[in-house]
Amino acid sequence: MERLWNFPRELQTQLIELALHKHGTICGEMSSPHSSIYTFDQGAGVVPRYVVAKGIQVTDSMSENEKYQFFYRALHEVNNAHLVCHHPLVQRFFDVAVIHGAPFLLSRKRDANLRDVISEGPISEADAISIAIQIVHGLIYCANKGLECHQDLKPENIFIDYIADHFRVPLDYPLRCRTYIADFELANAYRMLGHPYGSRPYMAPEQYHTVPQGEPLRDFSKVDVFALGVILYEMLTGGAHPIGEHTSQIWPRPSKEKSNKWLRENPWKKWIKRGAQINPVGSKPFDPELINIIQDCLEPASTQRISREDLEERLNTKLQSIDEHAHANVSVLISEFDQLAQSGEEAGWPHYAERVAKLNSAFSDLS
Repeated sequence: MERLWNFPRELQTQLIELALHKHGTICGEMSSPHSSIYTFDQGAGVVPRYVVAKGIQVTDSMSENEKYQFFYRALHEVNNAHLVCHHPLVQRFFDVAVIHGAPFLLSRKRDANLRDVISEGPISEADAISIAIQIVHGLIYCANKGLECHQDLKPENIFIDYIADHFRVPLDYPLRCRTYIADFELANAYRMLGHPYGSRPYMAPEQYHTVPQGEPLRDFSKVDVFALGVILYEMLTGGAHPIGEHTSQIWPRPSKEKSNKWLRENPWKKWIKRGAQINPVGSKPFDPELINIIQDCLEPASTQRISREDLEERLNTKLQSIDEHAHANVSVLISEFDQLAQSGEEAGWPHYAERVAKLNSAFSDLS
């Protein structure tokens, strides 16, 4: 059988649309260094209207080893996502497909990602804390299921639905967004694959060090806390990184006005070496207690950095002090999500488990 990546690009799209025709027609396409992502429109009368098919970005020019690595990472992601698929704070795949030898993961398209929300401008303290509470609670759930570390937590990997667009809520309902942790391609990659890296603006100090063979692995349980500290600061400032620059202006590609030095490790490592201190952008004052929470997330020494559980507790305490209505509602939301997760685990998801098993079987030579 001819492999998908051997066909011309235009024909690849046609083959993908034909294979997934029950999900409608392709209305959007984008790519990342590792993935090709297609959006399908199922029609105005269908819920969900849009479905996303995520495939690996393989080309015929790649070596066999490079192709192997891409396939292995795809399987790593789908199995990680399957471990935590029952919790509503996790973006889950509902099906998998193999098209001319290439695996595709299907999921519901969300309204936005957190980067989109941040790009609109600073998020209110209550909204930002409510979002952060949902993220850290989702991370705790994932850790309890065996995913110690997401390892690539960033706004692009936090999906958002605008609550008022999906549910009938009172006009004074205080929560704007519900969150979904997405993209588990690098989750536990350090422990399982020996790959410590993530995305540089969000990498904790321990991610910059590889461990020689035979030496014990580092503790990665607080890597995501460091990333969440950066994300919380970005939400409050409308995109500023604690390093003193707007993230989107220096990463992943610096704007024309910015130096290419941000493509290298050194500036990020120097910032961490100096204590990962917050270098304010602009003159807007911030709540000192929130700044302390963020700085505790950015503690360079992982043994002294705040834990996920302590961070959730402090965020809840802070939210309650500034907006009791928001705190009460986010508490109810999370309690309901936890109950749904428990019910889902008890009932199981036989169809999806079978699809994942078939995918693993089809690529068993990679395990």
